Amino acid sequence: MRRAGVAVIAFAAGAAIAASAAGAGNRDLSFAIGKALFERAWVPAPSSTRANDGLGPVFNARACSACHQGLDRAQRMDDGQGGFTHPGMVLKLSDARGAPDPLYGAQLQTAAIAGFVPEGRLVLSEGDLVIGNLGAGPLAPSTHMGLRAAPALRGLGLLASVPDEEILSRADPDDEDGDGVSGRANWVFGADGRKRLGRFGLKASGVTLAEQTEAAFFNDLGMSTPGHSDPAGDCRSQSCRAGPHGGTEAEPEIRGDLVAMLADYLARVPPPAAAKPDGAGEKMFVATGCSSCHVPTLTAPGGEVPAYSDLLLHDLGPGLDGGATEPGVQGGEWRTAPLWGLSRALGAKAGLLHDGRASDVAEAIAHHGGEGAGARARFQALTKADRATLLRYVEGL
Repeated sequence: MRRAGVAVIAFAAGAAIAASAAGAGNRDLSFAIGKALFERAWVPAPSSTRANDGLGPVFNARACSACHQGLDRAQRMDDGQGGFTHPGMVLKLSDARGAPDPLYGAQLQTAAIAGFVPEGRLVLSEGDLVIGNLGAGPLAPSTHMGLRAAPALRGLGLLASVPDEEILSRADPDDEDGDGVSGRANWVFGADGRKRLGRFGLKASGVTLAEQTEAAFFNDLGMSTPGHSDPAGDCRSQSCRAGPHGGTEAEPEIRGDLVAMLADYLARVPPPAAAKPDGAGEKMFVATGCSSCHVPTLTAPGGEVPAYSDLLLHDLGPGLDGGATEPGVQGGEWRTAPLWGLSRALGAKAGLLHDGRASDVAEAIAHHGGEGAGARARFQALTKADRATLLRYVEGL
């Protein structure tokens, strides 16, 4: 317990968390430290407390909680110029095969520590994306850009509990049943060549919560972990890489045990409250084919997981091509977004879809093409009263 006790003092301002965790079991202590890590505002190196530093030199946020506000999706706000801004919005960069931009990496970092310059400036205005002040020169000609809104983080532990076999049982990559829906698994290959089933993230490229956590530290905060050991984070320019860092390749800025505690905290955050039963709306949901991808429940050892997702990749057509992508996944392919907690996102006016472009459910449905085109057409063919019934059901999830 000595290392855990040191971690409490170093990462959670000491006495407050230590007192709250006094007498608690190891798991409660892990949860408390993980929560403190999630909320901590990191600082640049070197600082008086080494365990608190390592931010940047370029980054998108100083804390996990800055983008995932209250563990929910952050509010989309008008920018005063006919467009909108989003506290959790980042710009992903890749070529058509998912390789990062050679100068800017996988993500444009729009903030920097003192003495350094952000990689660029991102502005959304009148529906157009404008990038300015690119400090290292232009993007590579092959680089695609794609906006991403930070997702809600509730119920991730239940998604982790769903067996691979349950997910794979719903895959139909060749559409053998002829229903126009051909969900496929995203197999992620590790450094050892072993393939594992992805389930987390917009492209289902995250295999475990710990790996998702490490990727966020690396890309969003510019901090290294055992799985992403480069202390410079995602930055590629020489000036950025020569900046101050709080770790080395051998000793990353965020140790593995701390990654595990943050992942444990996220795994134990309960899912959104279950929606009230609505038999008529549920029938419409099934009849239109929405449930073909947004499967109401998945079966796990602990019981049913009502996430409204099959956790598979689906091609939603050119209208929802996200530009930048990840290895092995096409730009228009997305993991089925879980719909539990949708009412919370709507209440916060957070925007829907991967980039927050849709302000409501009807608008989100209208953007669905590809494998979602059939469900969209059946929704549009409903009577006005039936459409209202279905929307009321989905909006209440």
